[in-house]
Order: sequence, then C-alpha cells, then structure tokens
Amino acid sequence: MNDVYLSLPPQPILKEVMQSLELGFKREIGSAEYLEGMRRTVPGVAKLYGVKVPKLREISKQILTTNLSDDSAALEIAKKSWSIGSREHQLIALFMLAKLKMDPDERWELGVQFLADVNNWESCDQLCHALLGQALALDPGYMDHLESWLQDENFWVRRAALVSPVLLRRANYSPELARDLDTRTLVMSGKLLDDPEKHIHKAVNWTVREVIKRQYDLGFKWLMKQARRRPARIAHTTLKLASKKLTAQDQEAFLHVLE
Repeated sequence: MNDVYLSLPPQPILKEVMQSLELGFKREIGSAEYLEGMRRTVPGVAKLYGVKVPKLREISKQILTTNLSDDSAALEIAKKSWSIGSREHQLIALFMLAKLKMDPDERWELGVQFLADVNNWESCDQLCHALLGQALALDPGYMDHLESWLQDENFWVRRAALVSPVLLRRANYSPELARDLDTRTLVMSGKLLDDPEKHIHKAVNWTVREVIKRQYDLGFKWLMKQARRRPARIAHTTLKLASKKLTAQDQEAFLHVLE
C-alpha cells in the first residue's frame, strides 16, 4: 500500500470493502517485535495486525472519499468494521465516524452501543473522541449520563465518563454553561480520584489538565482542595502530575500543601 492504500470496488459493496480492508491490513502487518510492543502498550486488545495509526487514518480517509454517494453507506461500512473486532477494524470505524455528519442523538447512541465492546484504552479514547465526546460538545445534556456512569462496574465505562468531557474544548457554549460543565467535570474527577484502576488515574490526570487549560482558576482551586484533604498515595501521584499544567508559582504553592 503506497499512495493508494486499498483497492476498493467501484461501488461501496460492503463485503468487497471488508475484503479490501483485510487484504490491506495483511500487507501492512507489523513485525513480531512491533506486535509484541503494541500488546504491551495496548493491553487487552484482541486481534492485532500492527498497522500504525497514521496509515489507518489515511485508509479511513480513502474509504470516505471513494465512491460513497452518501453518509449512509459509510455508516454501514463503519458499523461492520467495528463488529469484526480487531484493533485496526475498530479504529478504522471510529476514524470514519468522527468525520461523518450525524446528529448528537445518533452519535451518542452508537457510542453507547460500541462502548460495550471496548476492552482497551485506545479504543475507549478514540470512541470518546469520535462519538460520545462529540455528542457532548453539541448537547450539554449528555453530561447527566456521564455522571451516572461513575459507579459502573466496567472501568472502561468509568474511563469514558472522564475522557468524553475532554472534547468540551470543541464546544461553543456560553461562558456560564462552559464553566458549569467544567465544574461538573472536576466533581466527577474527584469522585474517581481514588479509583483502583490505573486507567482511571490516567483519565483523571488528563481531564483535570484539560480543565486547567479552559478554566484555569477552577482547576487550580480544585487541585488545592484535593491537596488539603491529604490524598492517598495513588491520588497523590495523579494530582502531582495534573499540577504540571499550573504556572510555576501556583505549582510551587500546590506542592507545598500536597507534600
């Protein structure tokens, strides 16, 4: 696969597109060393070809721009690709869906449906980017749903609850609404700060950093509040990492209280 990655059929015939994808992935299969490294980097992933993300993005772009008369055909291809279940098939599906025109309800419902199949952080985060987070950036009502996921027994659902608000950076809400949503995001982060799962710790760190970028004063005050409660070791590390987005002066003040 060089400039043109797939040999696509002249019409978007689902079976033939899937066959082209399979052949393309097999031509680009990673070395044994690369595959082993990927399994360490993305533990939990099922079938793996080892195709790198930039190439997957180019493949998804080629599918979207080749003989698709409307988004319905692309949506069908994306859903089928997701259902096959390999890392590469799922990422192709999400990269396609991120570019399709969908109303927030359709985007959200598909995201919830796909979330049940997620078994690794890469698919979880890309799903939030393509579906759940984009829906939230268009309709703030979905924050209610995310807040209800904090006690879910599936930690990928809990991670999605924190990663989806990262896409609020794309939202065009009023200053008052944007501030309210970021305040709620920090409350969610606080509730998961002591979560036993490492994938949740990383999501808290990421989410808090994003809030600091958007609402610096809220993020700083939240970090100081958490520092004063003398957090446990894991939470202590997460907070310390998130504080790196503070100014040098504020970080020094924060660490003084935390330590």
